[in-house]
Amino acid sequence: MNGPIPGALTRAADRPAVGIVDPFSTGAYLKDAFTARGWRVVAVTSQWPLPDIYAGSLRPEEFDQVVFGQGDAAATAAELARVPLRAVVAGTEIGVRFADELAESLSLEGNGTALSEARRDKAAMAARLREKGLRHVRTFEARSEAEAVEQALSLGRWPVVVKPADSAGSDGVTFCDSPEAVRQTFTKLHGETNRMGLANHKVLIQELLVGQQYFVNTVSRAGRHHIAEIWRDDRRRIPGAGLVCDCESLLPARGDVQDLLGAYITGVLDALGIAWGPAHSELMLTASGPVLIETAARMQGNILTGPVEQATGTSQVSLTVEAVTDPERFDARAERPYELTQGLSVLSLIAHRDGVIRAPDVAARLAALPSFSGLIGDLSQGVPVQPTVDLFTSPGIVYLLGDDEQVARDRAAIRAFEAEGLYG
Repeated sequence: MNGPIPGALTRAADRPAVGIVDPFSTGAYLKDAFTARGWRVVAVTSQWPLPDIYAGSLRPEEFDQVVFGQGDAAATAAELARVPLRAVVAGTEIGVRFADELAESLSLEGNGTALSEARRDKAAMAARLREKGLRHVRTFEARSEAEAVEQALSLGRWPVVVKPADSAGSDGVTFCDSPEAVRQTFTKLHGETNRMGLANHKVLIQELLVGQQYFVNTVSRAGRHHIAEIWRDDRRRIPGAGLVCDCESLLPARGDVQDLLGAYITGVLDALGIAWGPAHSELMLTASGPVLIETAARMQGNILTGPVEQATGTSQVSLTVEAVTDPERFDARAERPYELTQGLSVLSLIAHRDGVIRAPDVAARLAALPSFSGLIGDLSQGVPVQPTVDLFTSPGIVYLLGDDEQVARDRAAIRAFEAEGLYG
């Protein structure tokens, strides 16, 4: 474990400092947002080397200080105590548990470690909701093929969901229609390293929830929860995998569905001990009511904050920073719902086979759409693509902002573009 990397920029020590654990994906936005409010920013890694999806993402020169945690919370906290920090925030999924440990060790505001397992392990999460009397997805753990099949059969209905216990981004999530499919999926997942750089020591078997999927982004402070965004999450089933993102549509804060989801998700946050900081919760609205798929005690990953802020005036990033740096303003904001001023949809591109981006000037063609507001991904001609089975294998993500009718037309145009032969 090291202190500041030689050559890392060190600024005036009299300014307040925040530690961002694993400042990757959406967590990378936090640095500029805290810096704009006059705070020093310390990057902290929870492990080293980093998982492949984040390798090369850390740029030490952009931070006031960098500390390599390497999983040793006590030693890392001792190093950070010299800064000192005013707050610790998880930047991405792999840093959630480590951020809990550091905040507790440094006596800073945080969610504590008593329920850390329930905030990362999806089986423990479902068990916690059951304990608190909340609707939950039936979930079993399996450490052998035989156990996986036995648990799948006990659910009494096909298909079942088989997935890692603590990954993210739909990594490894597979719908299985038979015992043989469960065996094959278990063998594929068990013992392998998932996208978060963790070994799959166990595999989860879950009932398949039926209904409309949504997700809710929140930021909490001292147990008060502010709903930042509620999204309708339309997905497609992919043979041999699970559901992949199709289109996410930002909803107004209030409405019959939104009120139902909001009431349920605040109960979930309380049950999981999320009293401080951001959370990203995925859930299914079933015939019997909302049921949690999973909650992550960090910001939604892989997003553009600009379009969200144009649509609502804030984002999960800006609210996370405000809750730390200006708590009075955050508390006042938490008293009222967000206001949606423009339609916003996020379309995930879907490739059905191995190939490359065949068409030239794809990014320029998308940017010419009237509601185009941003793009994640490299769509340059010749860039390889693979079959889309999760968030990580989508060729790109397109943000569309404007009136609802124009957004709908542009969504259809993009899907037509894909069908015409975007991938070759």
